[in-house]
Amino acid sequence: MTRIVTLLGATPEQQTALGLAISQWFAGRQQRTLLAVPSPATSLQFLIGNPDQGIGWQPKLLSEGLAIATLLTTESLNTAWQELSRLLEPYLPQELVGKVYAGELVILPGMDTLLTLNALRVHYSSGEYDVIVYVGGNSQDTLRLIGFPQGLAWYYRRFQRLLDQLDLNAIANAIGGPIASAIMAANIDTQKVRERFGEAKEWVDRGVQIAADPKRLSVFLVTDGTSISTAQTQWLWGSAQQVNIPISEVFCIGEPTPAVSRAFTPLRISVLPTDWSNWQALVAHLPNLNQLGTAPAPYEFDEVQQQVRIFLPGFRKEQVKLSEFSGELTVEAGDQRRHIELPPSLKGKPVRGGKFEAPYLIVTF
Repeated sequence: MTRIVTLLGATPEQQTALGLAISQWFAGRQQRTLLAVPSPATSLQFLIGNPDQGIGWQPKLLSEGLAIATLLTTESLNTAWQELSRLLEPYLPQELVGKVYAGELVILPGMDTLLTLNALRVHYSSGEYDVIVYVGGNSQDTLRLIGFPQGLAWYYRRFQRLLDQLDLNAIANAIGGPIASAIMAANIDTQKVRERFGEAKEWVDRGVQIAADPKRLSVFLVTDGTSISTAQTQWLWGSAQQVNIPISEVFCIGEPTPAVSRAFTPLRISVLPTDWSNWQALVAHLPNLNQLGTAPAPYEFDEVQQQVRIFLPGFRKEQVKLSEFSGELTVEAGDQRRHIELPPSLKGKPVRGGKFEAPYLIVTF
Protein backbone atom coordinates (compact mmCIF):
# COMPACT_ATOMS: atom_id res chain seq x y z
CA MET A 1 0.00 0.00 0.00
CA THR A 2 1.51 3.30 -1.12
CA ARG A 3 1.44 6.25 1.26
CA ILE A 4 1.43 9.94 0.28
CA VAL A 5 2.99 12.51 2.60
CA THR A 6 2.68 16.29 2.20
CA LEU A 7 3.18 19.50 4.19
CA LEU A 8 1.20 22.65 5.00
CA GLY A 9 2.68 25.89 6.32
CA ALA A 10 6.07 27.69 6.47
CA THR A 11 7.90 28.85 3.35
CA PRO A 12 8.38 26.80 0.16
CA GLU A 13 12.11 26.57 0.92
CA GLN A 14 11.49 25.27 4.44
CA GLN A 15 8.95 22.78 3.10
CA THR A 16 11.43 21.51 0.51
CA ALA A 17 14.18 21.00 3.10
CA LEU A 18 11.80 19.17 5.42
CA GLY A 19 10.41 17.15 2.51
CA LEU A 20 13.95 16.01 1.68
CA ALA A 21 14.56 15.01 5.29
CA ILE A 22 11.25 13.11 5.50
CA SER A 23 12.03 11.32 2.22
CA GLN A 24 15.46 10.30 3.51
CA TRP A 25 13.89 9.10 6.78
CA PHE A 26 11.61 6.71 4.91
CA ALA A 27 14.32 5.62 2.47
CA GLY A 28 16.62 4.87 5.42
CA ARG A 29 14.02 2.36 6.60
CA GLN A 30 14.05 0.41 3.33
CA GLN A 31 10.91 2.05 2.00
CA ARG A 32 11.00 2.92 -1.69
CA THR A 33 10.48 6.68 -1.66
CA LEU A 34 9.77 9.33 -4.29
CA LEU A 35 10.11 13.04 -3.57
CA ALA A 36 7.94 14.93 -6.05
CA VAL A 37 8.01 18.72 -6.41
CA PRO A 38 6.33 21.10 -8.86
CA SER A 39 8.34 23.07 -11.40
CA PRO A 40 10.67 24.89 -10.99
CA ALA A 41 12.59 22.76 -8.51
CA THR A 42 15.12 25.49 -7.77
CA SER A 43 15.16 25.07 -3.98
CA LEU A 44 15.54 21.31 -4.30
CA GLN A 45 18.44 21.68 -6.74
CA PHE A 46 20.35 23.96 -4.35
CA LEU A 47 19.63 21.83 -1.30
CA ILE A 48 21.05 18.71 -2.92
CA GLY A 49 24.05 20.69 -4.16
CA ASN A 50 23.24 20.40 -7.84
CA PRO A 51 22.04 23.86 -8.96
CA ASP A 52 23.34 23.62 -12.53
CA GLN A 53 21.52 20.44 -13.54
CA GLY A 54 17.76 20.25 -13.77
CA ILE A 55 15.59 17.65 -12.08
CA GLY A 56 13.52 15.98 -14.73
CA TRP A 57 10.10 14.47 -15.19
CA GLN A 58 11.48 10.94 -14.96
CA PRO A 59 12.39 9.98 -11.38
CA LYS A 60 16.12 10.05 -10.70
CA LEU A 61 17.86 8.25 -7.83
CA LEU A 62 19.35 10.63 -5.27
CA SER A 63 20.44 7.89 -2.86
CA GLU A 64 19.60 4.28 -2.19
CA GLY A 65 15.83 3.94 -2.08
CA LEU A 66 15.21 7.67 -2.69
CA ALA A 67 14.19 9.08 -6.08
CA ILE A 68 13.37 12.69 -6.95
CA ALA A 69 11.24 14.08 -9.78
CA THR A 70 9.76 17.36 -10.97
CA LEU A 71 6.06 17.28 -11.85
CA LEU A 72 6.41 19.29 -15.06
CA THR A 73 3.01 20.56 -16.16
CA THR A 74 3.80 20.19 -19.85
CA GLU A 75 4.75 16.53 -19.47
CA SER A 76 1.75 15.90 -17.23
CA LEU A 77 -0.49 17.46 -19.89
CA ASN A 78 0.99 15.24 -22.60
CA THR A 79 0.41 12.10 -20.55
CA ALA A 80 -3.11 13.12 -19.51
CA TRP A 81 -4.15 14.04 -23.06
CA GLN A 82 -2.93 10.76 -24.50
CA GLU A 83 -4.85 8.85 -21.86
CA LEU A 84 -7.98 10.96 -22.37
CA SER A 85 -7.79 10.56 -26.14
CA ARG A 86 -7.74 6.79 -25.82
CA LEU A 87 -10.82 6.90 -23.59
CA LEU A 88 -12.78 9.24 -25.87
CA GLU A 89 -11.74 7.85 -29.25
CA PRO A 90 -14.53 5.24 -29.45
CA TYR A 91 -17.22 7.83 -28.67
CA LEU A 92 -16.29 11.17 -30.25
CA PRO A 93 -16.16 11.51 -34.03
CA GLN A 94 -13.06 12.92 -35.73
CA GLU A 95 -15.21 15.65 -37.30
CA LEU A 96 -16.18 16.86 -33.84
CA VAL A 97 -12.83 17.13 -32.09
CA GLY A 98 -10.41 17.42 -35.02
CA LYS A 99 -6.85 16.18 -34.85
CA VAL A 100 -5.36 17.65 -31.70
CA TYR A 101 -1.83 16.68 -30.66
CA ALA A 102 -0.62 16.66 -27.07
CA GLY A 103 2.47 18.67 -27.94
CA GLU A 104 0.43 21.68 -29.13
CA LEU A 105 -1.91 22.02 -26.14
CA VAL A 106 -1.67 25.30 -24.22
CA ILE A 107 -1.72 25.29 -20.41
CA LEU A 108 -4.54 27.39 -18.94
CA PRO A 109 -4.93 28.71 -15.38
CA GLY A 110 -6.17 26.00 -13.05
CA MET A 111 -4.83 23.12 -15.13
CA ASP A 112 -1.76 22.79 -12.90
CA THR A 113 -3.70 21.40 -9.95
CA LEU A 114 -5.56 18.80 -11.99
CA LEU A 115 -2.42 17.74 -13.86
CA THR A 116 -0.39 17.49 -10.64
CA LEU A 117 -3.11 15.33 -9.10
CA ASN A 118 -3.10 13.09 -12.18
CA ALA A 119 0.69 12.78 -12.09
CA LEU A 120 0.56 11.75 -8.44
CA ARG A 121 -2.19 9.27 -9.31
CA VAL A 122 0.05 7.70 -11.97
CA HIS A 123 2.97 7.33 -9.54
CA TYR A 124 0.62 6.07 -6.81
CA SER A 125 -0.94 3.45 -9.09
CA SER A 126 2.40 2.26 -10.49
CA GLY A 127 3.24 0.34 -7.31
CA GLU A 128 6.90 1.37 -7.66
CA TYR A 129 6.98 3.34 -4.40
CA ASP A 130 6.05 2.70 -0.80
CA VAL A 131 6.02 6.43 0.02
CA ILE A 132 5.48 9.49 -2.17
CA VAL A 133 6.44 12.78 -0.53
CA TYR A 134 4.83 15.72 -2.31
CA VAL A 135 6.12 19.22 -1.55
CA GLY A 136 3.86 21.76 -3.21
CA GLY A 137 5.18 24.96 -1.63
CA ASN A 138 1.90 26.88 -1.85
CA SER A 139 -0.18 25.46 0.99
CA GLN A 140 -3.51 26.73 -0.33
CA ASP A 141 -2.87 25.02 -3.67
CA THR A 142 -1.93 21.83 -1.83
CA LEU A 143 -5.23 21.98 0.06
CA ARG A 144 -7.14 22.37 -3.21
CA LEU A 145 -5.19 19.44 -4.61
CA ILE A 146 -5.82 16.97 -1.80
CA GLY A 147 -9.41 18.17 -1.44
CA PHE A 148 -10.24 17.73 -5.12
CA PRO A 149 -11.61 14.15 -4.87
CA GLN A 150 -13.85 15.21 -1.96
CA GLY A 151 -15.22 18.14 -3.96
CA LEU A 152 -15.69 16.13 -7.13
CA ALA A 153 -17.51 13.43 -5.19
CA TRP A 154 -20.08 16.04 -4.16
CA TYR A 155 -20.61 17.07 -7.79
CA TYR A 156 -21.17 13.45 -8.76
CA ARG A 157 -23.57 13.00 -5.85
CA ARG A 158 -25.45 16.24 -6.57
CA PHE A 159 -25.82 15.68 -10.32
CA GLN A 160 -26.15 11.90 -10.40
CA ARG A 161 -29.75 12.10 -11.62
CA LEU A 162 -28.67 14.31 -14.52
CA LEU A 163 -25.95 11.81 -15.50
CA ASP A 164 -28.42 8.93 -15.27
CA GLN A 165 -30.76 10.74 -17.66
CA LEU A 166 -28.01 11.71 -20.11
CA ASP A 167 -29.52 11.84 -23.63
CA LEU A 168 -26.94 12.88 -26.22
CA ASN A 169 -29.51 12.97 -29.00
CA ALA A 170 -31.58 15.52 -27.06
CA ILE A 171 -28.40 17.55 -26.44
CA ALA A 172 -27.55 17.43 -30.13
CA ASN A 173 -31.03 18.62 -31.12
CA ALA A 174 -30.75 21.51 -28.67
CA ILE A 175 -27.36 22.55 -30.09
CA GLY A 176 -28.25 22.23 -33.77
CA GLY A 177 -25.93 22.95 -36.69
CA PRO A 178 -22.92 20.92 -37.88
CA ILE A 179 -21.91 19.87 -34.36
CA ALA A 180 -25.31 18.26 -33.86
CA SER A 181 -24.99 16.49 -37.20
CA ALA A 182 -21.59 15.13 -36.19
CA ILE A 183 -22.96 13.82 -32.88
CA MET A 184 -25.94 12.21 -34.57
CA ALA A 185 -23.77 10.63 -37.28
CA ALA A 186 -21.39 9.21 -34.68
CA ASN A 187 -24.15 7.09 -33.15
CA ILE A 188 -22.55 7.37 -29.71
CA ASP A 189 -23.32 4.53 -27.31
CA THR A 190 -24.73 6.38 -24.28
CA GLN A 191 -24.56 3.21 -22.19
CA LYS A 192 -20.79 3.09 -22.67
CA VAL A 193 -20.57 6.78 -21.81
CA ARG A 194 -22.40 6.08 -18.54
CA GLU A 195 -20.01 3.20 -17.88
CA ARG A 196 -17.09 5.62 -18.30
CA PHE A 197 -18.74 8.01 -15.85
CA GLY A 198 -19.11 5.09 -13.45
CA GLU A 199 -15.41 4.23 -13.77
CA ALA A 200 -14.49 7.85 -13.10
CA LYS A 201 -16.72 7.88 -10.03
CA GLU A 202 -14.98 4.77 -8.70
CA TRP A 203 -11.65 6.61 -9.04
CA VAL A 204 -13.09 9.64 -7.22
CA ASP A 205 -14.50 7.47 -4.41
CA ARG A 206 -11.12 5.81 -4.05
CA GLY A 207 -9.48 9.24 -3.80
CA VAL A 208 -11.89 10.22 -1.02
CA GLN A 209 -11.07 7.03 0.90
CA ILE A 210 -7.32 7.62 0.54
CA ALA A 211 -7.59 11.24 1.67
CA ALA A 212 -9.48 10.29 4.84
CA ASP A 213 -6.99 7.56 5.84
CA PRO A 214 -3.87 8.94 7.62
CA LYS A 215 -2.03 5.71 6.82
CA ARG A 216 -2.40 6.44 3.11
CA LEU A 217 -2.34 10.26 3.15
CA SER A 218 -0.39 11.95 5.94
CA VAL A 219 -0.47 15.75 6.10
CA PHE A 220 1.89 17.52 8.51
CA LEU A 221 1.79 21.15 9.62
CA VAL A 222 4.94 23.31 9.67
CA THR A 223 5.49 26.53 11.64
CA ASP A 224 8.57 28.57 12.55
CA GLY A 225 7.01 29.55 15.88
CA THR A 226 6.44 33.23 15.12
CA SER A 227 3.00 34.72 15.76
CA ILE A 228 2.32 35.20 12.05
CA SER A 229 3.44 31.69 11.10
CA THR A 230 1.49 30.14 13.98
CA ALA A 231 -1.73 31.93 13.04
CA GLN A 232 -1.33 31.04 9.35
CA THR A 233 -0.56 27.39 10.09
CA GLN A 234 -3.50 27.14 12.51
CA TRP A 235 -5.75 28.54 9.77
CA LEU A 236 -4.41 25.84 7.43
CA TRP A 237 -5.20 23.25 10.09
CA GLY A 238 -8.83 24.34 10.16
CA SER A 239 -8.91 24.50 6.36
CA ALA A 240 -7.66 20.90 6.20
CA GLN A 241 -10.71 19.85 8.21
CA GLN A 242 -12.82 21.36 5.44
CA VAL A 243 -11.45 18.75 3.00
CA ASN A 244 -11.76 15.94 5.58
CA ILE A 245 -8.01 15.61 6.17
CA PRO A 246 -7.16 14.55 9.75
CA ILE A 247 -3.85 16.04 11.00
CA SER A 248 -1.93 14.70 13.98
CA GLU A 249 1.56 16.23 13.72
CA VAL A 250 3.16 19.68 13.81
CA PHE A 251 6.80 20.41 12.98
CA CYS A 252 8.07 23.52 14.77
CA ILE A 253 11.31 25.09 13.57
CA GLY A 254 12.87 26.09 16.87
CA GLU A 255 11.59 25.50 20.40
CA PRO A 256 7.80 26.06 20.55
CA THR A 257 6.54 28.85 22.77
CA PRO A 258 3.57 28.29 25.14
CA ALA A 259 1.44 30.11 22.56
CA VAL A 260 2.40 27.57 19.89
CA SER A 261 1.64 24.67 22.22
CA ARG A 262 -1.79 26.11 23.02
CA ALA A 263 -2.56 26.85 19.37
CA PHE A 264 -2.04 23.25 18.28
CA THR A 265 -3.39 21.31 21.25
CA PRO A 266 -3.92 18.28 21.14
CA LEU A 267 -1.52 17.64 18.24
CA ARG A 268 1.95 16.22 18.74
CA ILE A 269 4.66 18.87 18.21
CA SER A 270 8.13 17.86 17.02
CA VAL A 271 10.99 20.37 17.34
CA LEU A 272 13.38 20.91 14.43
CA PRO A 273 16.70 22.83 14.34
CA THR A 274 16.52 26.46 13.23
CA ASP A 275 19.16 25.75 10.56
CA TRP A 276 16.66 24.04 8.30
CA SER A 277 18.91 24.49 5.21
CA ASN A 278 21.03 21.57 6.51
CA TRP A 279 18.37 19.06 5.59
CA GLN A 280 20.52 16.03 6.46
CA ALA A 281 20.64 17.20 10.08
CA LEU A 282 16.84 17.36 10.19
CA VAL A 283 16.51 13.60 9.69
CA ALA A 284 17.71 12.77 13.22
CA HIS A 285 15.13 15.15 14.74
CA LEU A 286 12.11 13.59 13.04
CA PRO A 287 9.71 11.48 15.13
CA ASN A 288 8.66 7.99 14.14
CA LEU A 289 6.59 8.85 11.06
CA ASN A 290 5.15 5.34 11.00
CA GLN A 291 3.49 5.91 14.39
CA LEU A 292 1.07 8.77 14.01
CA GLY A 293 -0.65 10.52 16.88
CA THR A 294 -4.41 10.56 17.25
CA ALA A 295 -6.00 13.28 15.14
CA PRO A 296 -9.29 14.96 16.16
CA ALA A 297 -12.14 13.84 13.93
CA PRO A 298 -13.28 16.48 11.40
CA TYR A 299 -16.85 16.04 12.66
CA GLU A 300 -18.91 13.87 15.02
CA PHE A 301 -22.59 12.95 15.08
CA ASP A 302 -24.36 12.84 18.44
CA GLU A 303 -27.68 11.23 17.57
CA VAL A 304 -28.79 11.20 21.21
CA GLN A 305 -28.39 14.97 21.56
CA GLN A 306 -29.39 15.45 17.91
CA GLN A 307 -26.19 17.38 17.23
CA VAL A 308 -23.28 17.58 14.83
CA ARG A 309 -19.94 18.78 16.23
CA ILE A 310 -17.67 20.13 13.47
CA PHE A 311 -13.99 20.62 14.34
CA LEU A 312 -12.74 23.95 12.93
CA PRO A 313 -9.52 25.09 14.69
CA GLY A 314 -8.03 28.44 13.79
CA PHE A 315 -11.29 30.17 12.89
CA ARG A 316 -13.39 32.80 14.59
CA LYS A 317 -17.17 32.83 14.71
CA GLU A 318 -17.46 35.48 11.97
CA GLN A 319 -15.29 33.37 9.65
CA VAL A 320 -17.72 30.45 9.65
CA LYS A 321 -20.96 30.27 7.70
CA LEU A 322 -23.53 27.46 7.97
CA SER A 323 -26.38 26.50 5.64
CA GLU A 324 -28.39 23.42 4.68
CA PHE A 325 -29.19 22.11 1.20
CA SER A 326 -30.81 18.85 0.12
CA GLY A 327 -30.29 17.07 3.43
CA GLU A 328 -26.64 18.09 3.76
CA LEU A 329 -24.93 20.65 5.96
CA THR A 330 -22.80 23.16 4.09
CA VAL A 331 -19.97 24.72 6.09
CA GLU A 332 -18.11 27.67 4.62
CA ALA A 333 -14.72 28.46 6.21
CA GLY A 334 -11.12 28.77 5.10
CA ASP A 335 -12.24 30.03 1.67
CA GLN A 336 -13.79 26.60 1.06
CA ARG A 337 -17.20 24.95 1.19
CA ARG A 338 -17.71 21.59 2.72
CA HIS A 339 -20.79 19.36 2.52
CA ILE A 340 -21.54 16.91 5.31
CA GLU A 341 -24.01 14.12 4.61
CA LEU A 342 -26.35 13.68 7.55
CA PRO A 343 -27.29 10.26 8.99
CA PRO A 344 -30.89 9.05 8.49
CA SER A 345 -31.82 10.08 12.04
CA LEU A 346 -30.99 13.74 11.28
CA LYS A 347 -31.71 14.03 7.58
CA GLY A 348 -34.80 16.05 6.81
CA LYS A 349 -34.98 17.63 10.26
CA PRO A 350 -34.83 21.43 10.50
CA VAL A 351 -31.78 23.03 12.09
CA ARG A 352 -32.86 24.47 15.46
CA GLY A 353 -29.63 26.22 16.27
CA GLY A 354 -25.94 26.61 15.61
CA LYS A 355 -23.24 28.01 17.89
CA PHE A 356 -19.51 28.37 17.59
CA GLU A 357 -17.55 27.35 20.67
CA ALA A 358 -13.95 27.37 19.45
CA PRO A 359 -12.73 25.12 18.04
CA TYR A 360 -16.13 23.49 17.40
CA LEU A 361 -19.18 24.51 15.42
CA ILE A 362 -22.12 22.79 17.13
CA VAL A 363 -25.30 22.31 15.09
CA THR A 364 -28.49 21.21 16.85
CA PHE A 365 -31.53 19.65 15.15
